[in-house]
Amino acid sequence: MNVTPGTLSVPEISLISFPLTGTASASGQMIGRFTAVTPNSLTNSSAGWTASALSTAATPHCIRITSGAAEGRTFLISTQAPNTSTTVTIDTDEASLVDLTSLGIATGPSGDTYEIIPCDTISSIFGTPATTGVLGGTTFRESDMLMLFTQGTWKEFFYHTPTARWVRVVPQIAANNVPIRPDAAVLYHRRGSAPLSFTVSGRVPSTARQVAISNSGVTFLAASWPVDQTLLQTRIHQIPGWISGAFATSDYLMVLVSGTWREYYYDGAQWKRMGFSSSSNNFIIPAGSAVILNKRGTSPAATTLTQPVPYTF
Repeated sequence: MNVTPGTLSVPEISLISFPLTGTASASGQMIGRFTAVTPNSLTNSSAGWTASALSTAATPHCIRITSGAAEGRTFLISTQAPNTSTTVTIDTDEASLVDLTSLGIATGPSGDTYEIIPCDTISSIFGTPATTGVLGGTTFRESDMLMLFTQGTWKEFFYHTPTARWVRVVPQIAANNVPIRPDAAVLYHRRGSAPLSFTVSGRVPSTARQVAISNSGVTFLAASWPVDQTLLQTRIHQIPGWISGAFATSDYLMVLVSGTWREYYYDGAQWKRMGFSSSSNNFIIPAGSAVILNKRGTSPAATTLTQPVPYTF
């Protein structure tokens, strides 16, 4: 993933995501079937996991559903409620958005399947000034800064050189272990004068993707495939309840292109760029990037975007 260089006074912004996933090395069944589901936990009675091993803050994990009605949903495993040998609890923030029992997850001998995957952190991806070239400082105003959008709020982080760690801007608390989900995206503000390149290795996703989209306001959506896609191929306009029509009344998305934000909307027949009359159906969303969705609705709930795997094996 590439980050464009900037200056102390004029940082350059890059939208980046991390579409590849690693392979979990913990003990027990990293691939298995569900035997029970509660609103915030998932159980495999024969999993044989080591207690707390999947809930360590420095090495977090996610659980991805790989079959059934909820195929493609990915949940961060809580580090506050340690896993047992058979049960994982999903992160509190995610549990506040979804009731797992509402997803139609089948349980039992022929129940739906899952895989456990490692989850990166700010520290594991972005490293230190010595290891990756990120610009650190005593304040965020003299450092590179990254932003994550969670629970409807932007959270900002920078590398604090006096304490040799990543911290949140406000409040200034330790942030090395803040998880970056495999389907998350980062808004990176580069103040360093040299470009950055982050190498990501792992497996390509092999299941369809399902992700919750807020019915009102902003959703920060990663391009979670290791291939480019056109706007039409993203199926964003097929989100249930997506408002199409004239730009002034439509839902729309924002894409960062060469440091400039562009806005696109679906007019009911094709994608268009705001202010232009020609079709933007074939506009490319690059692999490893992200978009910002803006929904004009007022409902506090979320709707699911479903995307099939865009390649064959």
